[in-house]
Amino acid sequence: PGRNEESRAILCDPPPTGGSGGRGTRRSRRFPWPPLLVVRAMASASRSKLARYFACAGVGVPAAVIGHAAHLRMCYVCPEEPVGDLHGHAGRDLKGAPLRVLFVGDSVCIGVGSNIAAPMQSACAERLATLRGRPVQWRTIGATGADVRELHELVVTRQRSDIARGESHVFDIAVVFCGVNDGKKFIHGRSPSNFREDLDALCASLRDAAPEGRIAVPSITGYKHAPLLQTWGVRHLVPLLFQLFEAQKERLAASARIQCILPPPDRLLGPDDTRLWSKDGIHPSSEGYRLVGDWLGRALHPEPA
Repeated sequence: PGRNEESRAILCDPPPTGGSGGRGTRRSRRFPWPPLLVVRAMASASRSKLARYFACAGVGVPAAVIGHAAHLRMCYVCPEEPVGDLHGHAGRDLKGAPLRVLFVGDSVCIGVGSNIAAPMQSACAERLATLRGRPVQWRTIGATGADVRELHELVVTRQRSDIARGESHVFDIAVVFCGVNDGKKFIHGRSPSNFREDLDALCASLRDAAPEGRIAVPSITGYKHAPLLQTWGVRHLVPLLFQLFEAQKERLAASARIQCILPPPDRLLGPDDTRLWSKDGIHPSSEGYRLVGDWLGRALHPEPA
């Protein structure tokens, strides 16, 4: 049935229909659309116009917010990927064996929104080299729009390719950026628990490649302050949804499988810092990426306890 018909069916149970002995046929139990639960409770509490008004608002407000979020999602155009290398070195003049850092992630690791590729990784490597006093060699495995399952496939493919070429795929530190694209698939049935299982599988493949390596998964909270998501309602709905996925990183960290790096409480990128955001209002700008990379390098400098 259509939404209106379904809503009426949920709000008003139909009278029993005929059957043997005059007993009505029992309907199969259905789970109503969540905002309608609020409506049903409020509508049954009173017949006053005020109660009915707030009951309708219980549906109208969430529906309007969800509709606006869907509109932003459908109309959003992702910027083109910047040109440049997704690997590099920092601190070449420093002595010692290079610290091998692997970045795995989505558009953030590609540098979408910047005018150069991988500005975050470059800034992170430079900060690490300065703090550690040794050179840093970094590389990237990623794709714009990739969720954790797709990142896992990319990692396994790269590992097999490295082995075939006789190259090492061992790392000292692996940094995984993920979660946002998995959250977008919530409406398709991708649950937070699915995300945790997929992330655990990805980290297991990384661990097999480098048993002594350190795996860090930063908590991505910058989207809360993205200029495009600051419209009324959306700025509250989006954090609530994606926090369900971000919390899974901390659950894995509690099991000692990964290290979950939390951004500073005073946030890195604010919605009013226009120079730190790209024109799309979602991704950081070149300067924004460098700021995040510098923070990440500082966060990765101390060895885990």
